[in-house]
Amino acid sequence: MGKYLQALFFAYFYPLNGSFLFVTEDDIASLDLPENRKGTRKSTTENRKQIMYKTFILFTFLMISIPTLLPGQQSTAQQLVDEGVALHDQGEYEKAMVKYREALAHDPGLMQAVYEMSLTSLEMEDYAGAEKYSSEVINSGDEKLGPGAYAVKSEALMKTDRSEDAIALLHEGLKRYGEGYLLHFNLALNYYKSGEQEKALLHVSRAIDLDKSHSGAFLLNAYLLKDSGLWVQSILSFQMFLLLEPDSERSKNAFEEMLQTMSIKEREEPLQRSFIQQQMIRNRPAQVKQAESMPPLTPEDGLDRSLVHKAIQATLDSLQTGDNETDPFLLFATVNRSIMKVLEAESIGPKEGILWTYYIPFFTHIEQSDYYETYCRYISVSYYPESLQWWQENEEAAGDFVRWFENGDAIRAGSKK
Repeated sequence: MGKYLQALFFAYFYPLNGSFLFVTEDDIASLDLPENRKGTRKSTTENRKQIMYKTFILFTFLMISIPTLLPGQQSTAQQLVDEGVALHDQGEYEKAMVKYREALAHDPGLMQAVYEMSLTSLEMEDYAGAEKYSSEVINSGDEKLGPGAYAVKSEALMKTDRSEDAIALLHEGLKRYGEGYLLHFNLALNYYKSGEQEKALLHVSRAIDLDKSHSGAFLLNAYLLKDSGLWVQSILSFQMFLLLEPDSERSKNAFEEMLQTMSIKEREEPLQRSFIQQQMIRNRPAQVKQAESMPPLTPEDGLDRSLVHKAIQATLDSLQTGDNETDPFLLFATVNRSIMKVLEAESIGPKEGILWTYYIPFFTHIEQSDYYETYCRYISVSYYPESLQWWQENEEAAGDFVRWFENGDAIRAGSKK
């Protein structure tokens, strides 16, 4: 699946982001943000520390500073770091640390090795070590690795119950390095874990404004929007996440929670939010309640949400008549289309805000295209086995869907201004 998404989102998002980070197939296949070092740092969606370190790793891969060494020395030190990263990915953390130390013996100033030591220390739950090594990177003044080091250190502080210090540190990073996706996203995580939803939503929104290529930000945004009662916006953010990351385990959980938000699936036991995992769910603030059976219907952000709810209910009633059970995929695709129709009608006239200038133009254009069913199959591959089978059996249609985006036929977000 990931090979299709690379082309799709490069074509669509590159004009929208000054600092676009390309999404690789390895990124999509792993978990979290999909912020993976190319070819390394793979882990399952259930890795309880994946959220933080995957964020840092892509940054390392893209922005690594070049040590001032002779070619042979540089190659040896870098090779040792690469070997350490591979050992880390295999769970051989102690052996990875040995490799990083050997790299530093060849090049004492190789900050990448120190940075990797901070990440591996975090995995080993050696928070003092993670704090020490990330501080060393920060103090080195390395502008490429600095933001990632701030994020590592803030996570170590959070793990040792110093949330205020962790948040203050990330603000310091923003002041030092300026606006950046990585620091805003980690601030959103930390504010969420601290129970400050409004601040978390503010920073994850800013992270998305800065870089729309990361699935994790859209997923956290979806959860925050839903918890804040902004359920329509949450549905759209879920779908943006699923476009970026359609086939992971957390995609399955997110799709199911989206179905609940759309009133397609009844709310049962609270879903495990795989984005949060143990890192976040254990700290989830008590005041955040599960959504009631009836979502808020008052106007919000210029949107009459009662119209969306009525469209959903009318569609469900029309499909769920008689004794025959409606095909689940058809139910989803039809209800989703009814939502998009209402949003399109509501968008007529001057509207302000990302809901009207980005999300709604994007998704309504897909709904109006010949590729709507293909799109629905794509974002549901983790949930409906029939959708995965469809993609496996319809490679030509899949390719057409990607080319549709590549050729610029998809509306550009923000064009409606």
